[in-house]
Amino acid sequence: MTSSDTSETGNREAVVPDRVVQGEQTDAPDSGWRTRGRTLFSQVRTSNGMISLADQMVASATNFLTGIILARNCSKEEFGLYMLCFSVVLFAFDLQTSLLSSPYMVYSQRLEGKRHAAYTGNLLVQQALLAVLILLALVVGTGIAAGGIGPEGLSPVLYSLSLVVWFIMLRECIRRICFAGLKMATALLLDGTVAVVQIGSLLFLAYFNLLSAASALYAIGLACSLTCLAWFFFRRESYAFHKKFFKEDLRKNLSFGKWIFGSSLLWALSMSLYPWLLAFFHGTGSTGVWAACWGVIAIANPLLLGIQNFLGPKIVQAYTGGGGEGLSQFVKKVSLRYALIILPPALFLFFFGGRLVALFYGHKYGGNGLVVSVLAVQLLVMAASFTLSRGLLALEQARVYFMANIVPLLVMLTFGIYLVKQLGVVGVAFALLAGTATTATVMLVIFFKLIRAECMPGSGND
Repeated sequence: MTSSDTSETGNREAVVPDRVVQGEQTDAPDSGWRTRGRTLFSQVRTSNGMISLADQMVASATNFLTGIILARNCSKEEFGLYMLCFSVVLFAFDLQTSLLSSPYMVYSQRLEGKRHAAYTGNLLVQQALLAVLILLALVVGTGIAAGGIGPEGLSPVLYSLSLVVWFIMLRECIRRICFAGLKMATALLLDGTVAVVQIGSLLFLAYFNLLSAASALYAIGLACSLTCLAWFFFRRESYAFHKKFFKEDLRKNLSFGKWIFGSSLLWALSMSLYPWLLAFFHGTGSTGVWAACWGVIAIANPLLLGIQNFLGPKIVQAYTGGGGEGLSQFVKKVSLRYALIILPPALFLFFFGGRLVALFYGHKYGGNGLVVSVLAVQLLVMAASFTLSRGLLALEQARVYFMANIVPLLVMLTFGIYLVKQLGVVGVAFALLAGTATTATVMLVIFFKLIRAECMPGSGND
C-alpha cells in the first residue's frame, strides 16, 4: 500500500526556505526557476525524474495487482472489506504525511551531517508514536465492530490491520524520506522488494485457497516489515537517535504540521468516508465494485504520482530561487504541462475504462463505465490543481490551505451523502468530482491573490 499530500505553519520566517538575495553567492540555482518551468518533459527525462516514474510504476502496479488477485479470488463482500481497511490506511498516510513527512521535506533540506541524521532518527521515533495511536484506534474499532456495529465480517479484518499497520506506515514514511533527499533509486529498490514479496505471498495464498482480506493484510505487512528492516540495516548511517534534539524536532514538526494536519483531516474525512457510506447504504459488495473502478483509474498513478513525487521539492526550490514571481511562473507552466501529460491516459480511461474493469477484475464487476469516466475527469482536475496546493505550502499558507480543504467536506455533507444514497457507486464518483473541482477553483483564486500580494512593491518579500 502506498499513497501521496501536504501544508504549512503560521510562522513565516520559521518555515519558508531561505531565499536567494540578489548578488549573494550560493549553490542554489539563481535562475533555475526560470528554466525549470520551461518544460516538464525535460525534467521528467532526467535521471531522478525517470527513476521517480519507474518507482511509482512499481508501487502502483503492486497495488493494482493486489486488487486484481483479491477480486478474482474473493467475493465482492470480501474485496469490499479490504477496501474499507485500505481507506483506513490512506487516512493514516494523510495524517503521517501532514504531521511528519511534509515538515521533513522542508526542514531536512537545510540540515547536513549528524544533525540531518538526528532529525531523520527523531522523525522515525515520532512515526512510531503516531503508529501506536493508529493501532489503539484500530483496536477500539475492532471491539466496536465485534459488538455488531458496522459491516458484517469487519472485526477480524480490522484486527489483522492493527497487527501490521505500523509496518505499512513505516514503509510509507521511509519512501517519503527517500523522496525528500531525492534518493529515487533507493525508493525504487525498496518498492521493488515489496512488490516481489507482496505479490508472491498473495499468489501463494490464492493457490492454496487461503486468500481473504485478513490474510492479504498479513502478506502486505510481511512485505513492508522485511523492506523496512533492510533499509534500517543498509542505510543506518542516514539516521541517528538523539534525545537532545527530540523535543526541538517534535515542536518544529508539530508547529509546521498543525494546519497541514487539519487540512489532511478534512480532506481524509471528505474523501475516505465515501467507501464507508457505500457500505452503510448498499453493503460491502458495492464497496468492492467501487474498489474495482478505483483500481482501474489507478492505472494512471505511475504518471500522476511519479511526477508529483518529483515536482514537490521542485516547487519549493522555485520559490527559494525566484520568490513569488518565480513560483507563479513555475506553477503556471508546469500545471498546464502536467495536465497535458495526464490527458492521454485520462481520455483512454474515459472511453474504455468500463471495459477494463470487467477485463481485469471479472465480469461480476462489469457495467460501470460511467463511474470510471467520471473518475477520469476527476483525475485530470487533480493533475491540473496539484501545483496550486504545493504552491500554497511553499508560500507558507497552511491556514489558507486548511480553509480550502473545508470545501470538499461541505460538498460531502450537503449533497455528497445524498448522491451516494440515491446513486450508489456512480454517486460517489460524481461527489468526488464535485469536491475536487470546487476545491481546485478555490485554491486557484487564493493562490494568485497571494502571489499578487507577495510581488507588490513594499510588501517586504522581495
